[in-house]
Amino acid sequence: MNEFQMIENKSMYDALIHGAKRVIEKKDTLNQLNVFPVQDQDTGNNLSALMKAIIEQTKLGSTIDETLESLADAALIGSRGNSGLIFSQFLYGLTKTHQSIDYPEFIRRIESGVIHAYNAISHPVEGTMVTLMRKLSETLKNTNQPIDNIETYVDYIIVELNKALEQTKSELEVLKTFGVVDAGALGFTLFVEGFLQSIIKRSTTDDVAQQHSFEEPETIEHDHIDITYRYCTEVLLQTTTDKQSLTKLLDNFGDSLVIGETKRLKRVHIHTNQPEVIVEKLSVLGQILESKVDDMRKQYQATQAKDNEICILTDSIADLPKIFVDSHPIHVYPIGINFNDIVYYDKLTINNHQLFHYIDKHEKFPTSFTPSIKAIDAQINFLLKHYKKLIILTVSSKMSGIHNLFTKALEGYKDVLLVDTKQNSVSEGLIVYEVAKMIEQKVPFEDIKLAINTLVQKTQILVHVDTLDNMVRSGRIKKSLGTLGKLLRLKPIVSINDAGEGVVLSKTIGQKRNFKKLVNMVSHIHKTSGIEHYAIVHVSNLKLAEKLKTEIIKKTGKAPVYVGEISSIIAMNSGLNSVAVGLIRKDL
Repeated sequence: MNEFQMIENKSMYDALIHGAKRVIEKKDTLNQLNVFPVQDQDTGNNLSALMKAIIEQTKLGSTIDETLESLADAALIGSRGNSGLIFSQFLYGLTKTHQSIDYPEFIRRIESGVIHAYNAISHPVEGTMVTLMRKLSETLKNTNQPIDNIETYVDYIIVELNKALEQTKSELEVLKTFGVVDAGALGFTLFVEGFLQSIIKRSTTDDVAQQHSFEEPETIEHDHIDITYRYCTEVLLQTTTDKQSLTKLLDNFGDSLVIGETKRLKRVHIHTNQPEVIVEKLSVLGQILESKVDDMRKQYQATQAKDNEICILTDSIADLPKIFVDSHPIHVYPIGINFNDIVYYDKLTINNHQLFHYIDKHEKFPTSFTPSIKAIDAQINFLLKHYKKLIILTVSSKMSGIHNLFTKALEGYKDVLLVDTKQNSVSEGLIVYEVAKMIEQKVPFEDIKLAINTLVQKTQILVHVDTLDNMVRSGRIKKSLGTLGKLLRLKPIVSINDAGEGVVLSKTIGQKRNFKKLVNMVSHIHKTSGIEHYAIVHVSNLKLAEKLKTEIIKKTGKAPVYVGEISSIIAMNSGLNSVAVGLIRKDL
């Protein structure tokens, strides 16, 4: 059997790496082909992330079993998306037998991989990656092709796989509509081609590609789609809970449920509208090591951005109505909140009700979580593939390190404007709101750039803080001052100065007096400078927010452009029942 008589450990390792590199080479093609299960064009990115993890983290062990177990861990940790997690389970299945790899054992391991891949999926769909996995297993097991000539035999396997790949066009209606093969199935085929070519020491597949390999697609015009479940949610955790129990727990919260595992870990993937519920339910079952949420609706919106030349990227601290964000080219980078080494993402995997429930449960106060420059770079890179210009509007650099991270991530990029809004919460949101309106009105990029400088100077925030408890626990004020404030029922009004630093404008005894003072401050600004626009946000205190709205309308004759909830990052420090008004003056 030549090379298949016995696959040595180093040969297996090299073949796996070669297969991974083959997939990475075709990342953009896989993205373009991606129309199932959602047309978000990220299969190439997800499989490429998986393959890079395999290349970077798989260790050559002293035995094949050690190497494959290292591969399985690297694959699960590095898996992204539906396709990546299914692929990782195929690779995990290779570890489930424990003999040297002769040809019969190689076939058994592939069969095990297929079983694990199918078992990971709540509702398997044929015409996808798992179909190609099964086809590989069947070809290896049932073929009568002589394997004395190993090169001819490998070519035969590749031909059969590509035939099955071509057949995916007729197995799924959406593939038939677009006339393309399944992107995940192609990714698997590429990996197998690279793996087998390495085993027989052939450096390229070019000599067989002309006969049966895929064709590079032309640009696919993706139709408008209705995404039922918006958020692609993934959680990596250590838990003893079995897959069957996890499936029963989560299956009703969305679709595309895939649960992967290794000996140590489990990874959950699901498309859902309630990512915060998914994370909450999993957090009580074990230690969450990592979570990720992608907004597939906004991703799809970006890929369809034919008329919009300019896109906005802001952080989740900017408080805006979701309906406004959804209807404009605004993308939001979520800021993390760290509770006992579990990271929750603002406005995605945590809301204010959950925030204060967690704060009450834990002695240690939460902290903000610093994202990686690599993650920020990936977001910027994605947006610049679909928009000509990018405007990044961040929370005040004096209040968060996110602006500095964006500055570092932008090295080497062109056509990007980075703006320190010197604001947070609703006032930061108002700046985003105004810039989005300018984009909607087709204002040229250079004119927007000039207008933003004035806009930042004209924007202001006033915050009624109802309790000092969280400021004490977070260390923002001394405990003794907090105790005194509580005894005297002190209610501060907090703002941000021209440098972007938080300041206390006043302290009043009692909520009613503080509320009245806040209204008077807004009224004074209206009389002396005029108010262009304003908005109101609150922390679980809609009643007071509506009362504030009514009083400001009486004073100014103007209604707010929106009323909404405060970001959990801000709520973490401002505390329950706080209310804020952001406004843009007419003065300059």
